[in-house]
Amino acid sequence: MPTVIAPTRIKLQNILFATDFSPLAQAALPHAVDLAHHYGAKLYTVNVLPHLPFVEAAQPDPVQAELSARQRLTDSMRSASSKGVEHEEFIVQGEVPQVIAKLVREYAIDLIVIGTGGRKGLGKLLLGSVAEEVFRNAECPVLTLGPHATRWDIDGNLRHILFATDFGPESEHALTYAISLAEENRARLTLLHVAPEPGLVLPEPEPGAMPVVDESEVVASTEKDLRALIPVGAELWHEPVYMVQFGSPAETILKAAAETADMIVLGVKRPGALTKHVGEGVAYKVACDAPCPVFSVGARSYS
Repeated sequence: MPTVIAPTRIKLQNILFATDFSPLAQAALPHAVDLAHHYGAKLYTVNVLPHLPFVEAAQPDPVQAELSARQRLTDSMRSASSKGVEHEEFIVQGEVPQVIAKLVREYAIDLIVIGTGGRKGLGKLLLGSVAEEVFRNAECPVLTLGPHATRWDIDGNLRHILFATDFGPESEHALTYAISLAEENRARLTLLHVAPEPGLVLPEPEPGAMPVVDESEVVASTEKDLRALIPVGAELWHEPVYMVQFGSPAETILKAAAETADMIVLGVKRPGALTKHVGEGVAYKVACDAPCPVFSVGARSYS
């Protein structure tokens, strides 16, 4: 296996925070401001006004709606201790994923920050499947904070980062961010791989052969692969922890994060891509139910 060289520290120069003014969305704003302070980044904030169907008797005044949204966005920034952070505010009409994608390209956004509701959300702009579409199609990493993400204190420091990997290219790219964040914050880093349940039958290597998964062999082999991911020259302050677990990927990641992790970092499959044993919605489930923020890196962010 070739030597892996330590990645360059990540740089966040432009951060985009998207909100629909719901409590869950607004709870993510202090984290966006905190990151902007930490990295000396410019913070862009956006509220997307939806295209409304024509309803003759109850058609809202679009001018008034925009003025109201702009005032709420300005008030939000004032209340978020954004003094000292260069920022710009946008009120745009359209579909959330398309508006965010356009802003990412136009303003060279390095990170999107959004709040997301649970999988049983009420369909607000940044809840449920809309948030999933944003981070699955984003051309840069996305930091999501769900309704249970209460662990990351607003102090600019991370203490324990959980990096979940399936060894795919998206995970490989996400590892760059996990290592950089761990280095900068002097945080502990745990590398986790979720394997299929023990006892499952592997594909036949030759006609007639039906070997059964040997748990101890899988653990030993996979832990070796996890250790090989840490590049030579990585300036980690703590010896990484390597975990191989069996079960459902989303539930296992959440269980591993439940005790001490204050950020989960993972790769997100390209939309429509076939995964191995990992389901299409793993990242979505983790983002909705995680006890901490989730830093996701999609295929489009480096393709």
